[in-house]
Amino acid sequence: MTLPNIEQRWFSPWSLAVGVGAWMVAAMCSCQSSPCPPFQGEWETEEGHRWSFQSNGQLLWIVRFGSTMDTMRLTYRYDCSHSPAVLDLTGFDGGPWQSKTLYGIVEWSGDSVFRFCAAAGTESSVRPEHFDQTETVRFFRAK
Repeated sequence: MTLPNIEQRWFSPWSLAVGVGAWMVAAMCSCQSSPCPPFQGEWETEEGHRWSFQSNGQLLWIVRFGSTMDTMRLTYRYDCSHSPAVLDLTGFDGGPWQSKTLYGIVEWSGDSVFRFCAAAGTESSVRPEHFDQTETVRFFRAK
């Protein structure tokens, strides 16, 4: 039994190659159009803050005050499906952010630099919508 001409053309090697090629281009473009590297390792600011991202959703926030250091163990949630990506920090057990979440936005500048802007609150409605020049902090991959 032979297939009608339209079905023979549909299943031809040429149409298969075109379909696979289009799928590969779409897959490559979707990966490059929204870069969202995972948070891993250690990141630091010029102001003496260091974030150490753990694989279990935990974050160690190390703050240097002169020769003294303080460490906070927090939980983070990172979601790249938003534009800009969101990064929320919870688990503050003291200070002005106790029982609050730091609702933040993130923008990557390559794989070794990102900027972060956030506001503390009890609801995500406090999350900044844009990067405020005075509130945004730039993080660099620690050396």
